[in-house]
Amino acid sequence: MISFLLISFFVLLAIGVPIAMSLGLAAIGGIIFLGNGGMVIVGQRIFEGMNSFALLAIPLYTFAGFTMSKGGISKRLMNFCYSLVGRFSGGLAHVNVLSSMVFAGISGSAVADTAGVSGMMMPEMVKKGYSKEMTVAVTAISSTIGIIIPPSIPMVVIAGILGISTGKLFLGGIIPGILLGIAQMIVSYFMAKKEGVPKEEGKFDAKEILKSTWSSLPALLMPIIIVGTIVTGIVSPTEAGVIAVVYGLVAGGIIYKELSLEDIKMGMYETAKTSGKIFIIIGAAKLFTIMLTTAGFDKWVAKTMLGVSKSPTIILLIILLIFFIVTMFMESIATLTLFMPVIYPVAVAVGIDPTLLSVLITVVIGIGLVTPPVGMCLYVACDLMDIRAGQVMKKLVPYLLATMAVITVLIIFPQLILWPASLI
Repeated sequence: MISFLLISFFVLLAIGVPIAMSLGLAAIGGIIFLGNGGMVIVGQRIFEGMNSFALLAIPLYTFAGFTMSKGGISKRLMNFCYSLVGRFSGGLAHVNVLSSMVFAGISGSAVADTAGVSGMMMPEMVKKGYSKEMTVAVTAISSTIGIIIPPSIPMVVIAGILGISTGKLFLGGIIPGILLGIAQMIVSYFMAKKEGVPKEEGKFDAKEILKSTWSSLPALLMPIIIVGTIVTGIVSPTEAGVIAVVYGLVAGGIIYKELSLEDIKMGMYETAKTSGKIFIIIGAAKLFTIMLTTAGFDKWVAKTMLGVSKSPTIILLIILLIFFIVTMFMESIATLTLFMPVIYPVAVAVGIDPTLLSVLITVVIGIGLVTPPVGMCLYVACDLMDIRAGQVMKKLVPYLLATMAVITVLIIFPQLILWPASLI
């Protein structure tokens, strides 16, 4: 039964069937295979997978990110970032990374960051002497910070699946996101030196920083408001999404006056399209996971992994390796929905903290967003620069190694994740 489910799913995926349909059809095939008349539960289980208050945060943060992007916030964020790091060697690459870090506190989506804030930087970087390959590499990799620094759509999905605290995951992602940003800036510095990119004109100017900070203040306050209201217990992470939406509309439409009614309509359309895709995948994956559990897949995984080792560190490394490999070939939300319910009991059984596990998995799936064949951030950046993904990989490798170095540090020093998460 397990073989039938997995083989049918991967065959459907290989022939180009959309992932939600592949999951659903494989699960229905399993029900027919069992021949127990269980078709009546198909709709119920799919709805059950989507029916979560925590998952309501997905459309809220998606729409909030869109309003901030279209409302003039993105340009001001980049000006603010330029005033801080633009004058150093590799300045525009640093601005690209720092912009992604700030925008990560607004959208919660890596792909939105690639197409939005970071995407706006690429033509300017090429104009200033950066190679297309480095430009695409730094844009793609920096965008993955969007799912680590709160808010984070993958973290919302994980919390909804496992029934754990979204707020703890959000806080646990802050230091890893900052460490990744610093690591990417260090790599960018040496790569810009190697490419011979000229240093930006001018000097570090405190007055310019104050001016750009004041201009960007509404945007800079948004992540503080989101995290602050969650930490203080005023609102839940989902309710903070409502605040983010209202704040984005006010900032873009009233303060900056750049968000039009047409932009809002388009934002609603894009939000419905993006969120609908995610929810369908989550619902179909729920049905597929139930069938795998019925077939005993979770017990097989637990027996196999615990047969290798009962060491929390070894089991954690095995889990991260599984997600690293699978997200190279499968969309990240589907991967989380499919594997988290199976992996989670094993992790808890050997004493791995759920917050530590979830944050590290989120960092790892970020690598899948920039590695072929399903590296969405990489492909979006390549499309914007009209370049093939294969041409970028050589420049991308140092950034991937830096990410792995940060993951190693987080495993050695888990309190970098657990201490912030303990604040609530």
